[in-house]
Amino acid sequence: MILLAFLILSAICCFYALVRGGSPERLTATIFLAGIFASIMISIHAPPPPDGFQSAIFAVDLAMLLALGAIMLFARRYWPMAITACQLLAVMGHVIRLLDPQIVPVLYWISNVFWAVPQMLFLAVATIRHRNRVRRHGSDPAWSPPARGYGG
Repeated sequence: MILLAFLILSAICCFYALVRGGSPERLTATIFLAGIFASIMISIHAPPPPDGFQSAIFAVDLAMLLALGAIMLFARRYWPMAITACQLLAVMGHVIRLLDPQIVPVLYWISNVFWAVPQMLFLAVATIRHRNRVRRHGSDPAWSPPARGYGG
């Protein structure tokens, strides 16, 4: 039931970002959808490991962290910092499990899954704010301009 509620929330937020967001919002929604799809496929096709550490899910979360970090560095928005911080916390949940296999399994699950909900809400609010900026100013620049070199 919790998984179904999360999937519905994710579908609504990602669809809204894909249809109404700027390029950072659309790219983030695409990353989220790819990560959700990959995680579901891994969960369906890979038996749970005996030590409880899910290395394939960890790899998906780490790849998402790198992609979201790139958006954070180049987008002209503040919200990617919050989304990337949430993803970092999810990745750290995996690291904690790797370092301490005796951690209570439900705490491991919460440390990985909990942060996905705020991420979806941040994305929805970011898309709303993007729409407001476009309506107010006529445009909303998405990416920071390339840095100029110091050489001469």
